[in-house]
Formats: sequence, structure tokens, C-alpha cells
Amino acid sequence: MSSNSLPLNAIPILSSYARLQQDRVTGKMVLVYPEGVLLLNETASAVLKLCDGYTDLATICSKLCEQYSASAESLIADVQAYLHRLHQRNLIIFEDEPPSSDQNRQ
Repeated sequence: MSSNSLPLNAIPILSSYARLQQDRVTGKMVLVYPEGVLLLNETASAVLKLCDGYTDLATICSKLCEQYSASAESLIADVQAYLHRLHQRNLIIFEDEPPSSDQNRQ
């Protein structure tokens, strides 16, 4: 899967072993996983906070365009490339559709 082939209806979610949390020392957001820690800048943190398993890529990009007053074209390409890199490291997975309400109750 190349970064520009990520469909806008794809729903990103953190892998089960990756956690987004605030670093106690620096106060900055980090992505923690068994092999290490990724220090996140403000934009990367904003992207990952929206990767909740319910929000599709198009909606994520729309929200980020509003938040950062950025053009949709460049932002979509950047977000797709970033999520593709995380996907290659198995830190993000993509769902075709959000979980049903029945799955949420289990």
C-alpha cells in the first residue's frame, strides 16, 4: 500500500500495542510501543488523536484543515504519507468501517 493509495474512507486506529500518551518529563505527546518511543510534534499528535477507529481519513483531514488553516490538497498528502509510514512500522492499522455498536458492548 503506497501512501497515495490510502483511500479517504479508510479508518485508521492505533495498533493494540501502541499507546499515545503525554511524556511526564517534557509534557509532549509520545507514541509508545514495545520497541521504543516516538516523540511527536504538535501536528503528528493531532493526527494520532483523531485515529480513534471511528473517524475516516477524509474527516481527519477536514478537521486538521480547519485547525491549521491548511490547504486540503497538501494536508491530505502529508497525512497519508505519515500514516503510511506508521502502518509500515505496524503502529497503525486501517479498518474498512467502524466497529458496530454490538462489538462495542462486548
